[in-house]
Amino acid sequence: MPLLQTHALTRRFPGVVALERVDFAAESGEVHAVCGANGAGKSTLMNVLSGTIRPSAGTIAIDGREVVFASPAEAAEAGVAIVYQEFSSIPELTVADNIYLGREFKGRLRSVDRRAASRSAADLLERYGISLQPDVLVGSLGVADRQLVELARALAFDARILILDEPTAVLSIAEQEKLFAVIRTLREKGLLILYISHRLEEIFEIADRVSVMRDGKLVATRQKSGLTSSELVRLMTGRDVPSHIAPDPLGDGRRTILLLQGLLDGGAPIELRHGEILGFAGLVGAGRTSIAHRIAGLRPREGFAAFVDGAALPDDPARVAAAGLVYMTEDRKRDGIFGPLGVASNATAASLARFSSLGFLRLRQERNVAGEVLRGLRLVAASLDTPIGSLSGGNQQKVLFARALLARPKVLICDEPTRGVDVGAREEIYATLRRLAGEGVTIIMISSDLNEVLALSHRIAIVRHGRVTAVMDNAGLDEHALVVAATGAGSDLDAA
Repeated sequence: MPLLQTHALTRRFPGVVALERVDFAAESGEVHAVCGANGAGKSTLMNVLSGTIRPSAGTIAIDGREVVFASPAEAAEAGVAIVYQEFSSIPELTVADNIYLGREFKGRLRSVDRRAASRSAADLLERYGISLQPDVLVGSLGVADRQLVELARALAFDARILILDEPTAVLSIAEQEKLFAVIRTLREKGLLILYISHRLEEIFEIADRVSVMRDGKLVATRQKSGLTSSELVRLMTGRDVPSHIAPDPLGDGRRTILLLQGLLDGGAPIELRHGEILGFAGLVGAGRTSIAHRIAGLRPREGFAAFVDGAALPDDPARVAAAGLVYMTEDRKRDGIFGPLGVASNATAASLARFSSLGFLRLRQERNVAGEVLRGLRLVAASLDTPIGSLSGGNQQKVLFARALLARPKVLICDEPTRGVDVGAREEIYATLRRLAGEGVTIIMISSDLNEVLALSHRIAIVRHGRVTAVMDNAGLDEHALVVAATGAGSDLDAA
């Protein structure tokens, strides 16, 4: 008998069927990946299973017994816990304090017994093979260890079913392996792990079985063995997705658009040409985003100078944007979108002057232009007034691309442009970047996905310790060569 089973599970929202008669089953002692494009229904399914939202119809059963959850607390009591990709731990508290937050151990006079919490946390961490010290402040931990704190908090509820939502979104390769080791321990102890991820390579590494959702329906459940990445992509998108090869080298004679002086080891300037895509590759923490922030005027531009079309870039973001350089943030939820506002308002937020006259917005023109650009990006939204916060990650990213396009950039810096988006949306973003480069926009693309860097970049800059150590032509490069260069392990590649 499956540990977890749903029958005809359905969830309707106004005008949308987010889940349609889903029959899903998963066993104890397995890692069961749930995949699908943005908007496929996997997040809705996980929120129903964890008690965050209630189904419109259908049933959920644990160990063959039908359950109804009115809240996440009720789901936790039944052994279902969810760990979201956004951290909820409190940095000023210890690991033990965070694990038992809201369920503190009480001593005399109802005071908090931190010593008892520390002992209990130590036992819990040892039992599940989690290498954390219970009395360490969470704020002093790295990203991977903070992720493990979130995991330990869920396990403290004696979870039998653990839902992990994009758990490696901000982790390095080494940190991912640390997390995977813990997940394997949990599986060996008989837990069911429901694993949500857009990264196909992770799914093939950690999952035992894979369920695929599309348009609110469960379309397939497969054993990992025998499943290929191309078949998985086809199940997720309903179509074949082409493989990618590096772009052809740019021809000679193109003028320099962006000049960076003092950033490359050795002192030579970095010249980005008209229509060039320069990829930034490096390990997590290498300083790629810091360099992007400094170019864009978000941080002091210490140690190097930047020029667009021969003119020195100003030192504040507004004037940098006016000079023709646009930065797209890696953290769209925190720094990119205005969640309650509609997609049209979000798309035009950086170009309101184009649609203003005597201090008043020309609303019809704003909506017409925004609508045209968003249609070109194949945005999926009920209307231009749909709050952007209600859209999938891929569609939110398309609106941010629309914002960048409406700002008419000469130079576009894209920081992790496909983070948290599905395979189909990723292909559309790739097509957009190639089209912009073909139209003459100069692009710096930062990505932790080395295959993505190789597929899109004319040249690749290697970043270590906040500096560019080499700029290489993307000819004959592969993922191994980039890892060697990024780690400083040595290479016989010539800098270009």
